[in-house]
Amino acid sequence: MPSKSQNDSFLKALKEKALFVPFHFVGLSSRKSVSKHSSRDRIGAPPGIEHLPDSDEPPSPGSIFISCIDLSESEREESSFESIDQLIATPKPSWSVTRWIDIQGIHPYVLKKLQSAYGIHSLAAEDALHVPQRPKIEDYDESLFIILKMLRIEDDKMINEQVSFFYLGDTIITIQEERGDVWDKVRLRTQKNISRFKKYGAPYLLYALIDAIIDHIFPFIDFYFETIDSLEQEILGNPTHNTQKRVHAIKRELIYLRQAILQMQNVTATLARDEYELFSPEVESYFRDVHDHTSQAWEALEMYRETANGLQDLYMAASSNRLNEVMKALTIMASLFLPLTFFAGVYGMNFEYIPELSWKYSYPVFWILSLSCFIGLLCFFKRKKWIGN
Repeated sequence: MPSKSQNDSFLKALKEKALFVPFHFVGLSSRKSVSKHSSRDRIGAPPGIEHLPDSDEPPSPGSIFISCIDLSESEREESSFESIDQLIATPKPSWSVTRWIDIQGIHPYVLKKLQSAYGIHSLAAEDALHVPQRPKIEDYDESLFIILKMLRIEDDKMINEQVSFFYLGDTIITIQEERGDVWDKVRLRTQKNISRFKKYGAPYLLYALIDAIIDHIFPFIDFYFETIDSLEQEILGNPTHNTQKRVHAIKRELIYLRQAILQMQNVTATLARDEYELFSPEVESYFRDVHDHTSQAWEALEMYRETANGLQDLYMAASSNRLNEVMKALTIMASLFLPLTFFAGVYGMNFEYIPELSWKYSYPVFWILSLSCFIGLLCFFKRKKWIGN
């Protein structure tokens, strides 16, 4: 998990960029699928990607970034390739024990080439191409296909990106929607401290990649906690109409985040149990650890989601109390001036024969009566504790 200093610096960056909720769920809102083919185009289409017309057309140069890391007990080699054909034409070195192929960008041609070269199942290639998909894990004989959501912040927006994993024994292929990820520290670890990567091979690399994705959820959860706390203080102090909008916004985003974490929790639970018997017992303990992290994130998010749901009730109660205070003040003011209005109305009538009009003490007596009624009502309200508390 990230250290406290890392979380603090990450939260600081979020707050500096955030007016309120800076997050934009790439895979769940306005961002269109990377694929050119819409859901409507896929209705009634055969499964797989072989039928797609652009699966035989290479992507434009520079649109897909491909990197490869080969590891062994004594060597490490990192390479980048300009095209998928160049990668496939470069076989894994004889000394390499583990190979990690990372592809940033999605294109039918790339997936079709990978499918042919590595025996990837056609349905898995289709799910990797057509995003978004829900996080899941599928077993294809001696290989695994995993989909997860990678959360990161970029350009004042929260990127909710789909990442597809193809676990092929000694080779791991990751396919991201676009450039940028949360794996820089994993790459650095393969340079500086590769003892565990040497010892456990590709299964440990798979764990490290998934663990980095899960750990990057916690800073966002911490941000929501602080935001909910500040909203609660604002509602209790001086709620506005904008406060209600912010409450609805954070509730909506927590629903998206909850859905992603719940499905990823199911994936990590499957890996922790090793239902497919692909990992050694030593590596299983690492997957149990990452599942524990996912469960912690889920429990924290559920608590904050319940708190966010309560913010709406709190806002309505605070608004109602505020309205009651205003109505109380207006009612008291109206009650205090009611007898004065009555006296003014009586002596403002246009009758010639009102006895008090010709009396020289009429004016002071009028004010004595008015002030007496006003003060008497004020004392009565204070005695009833309707005002002054």
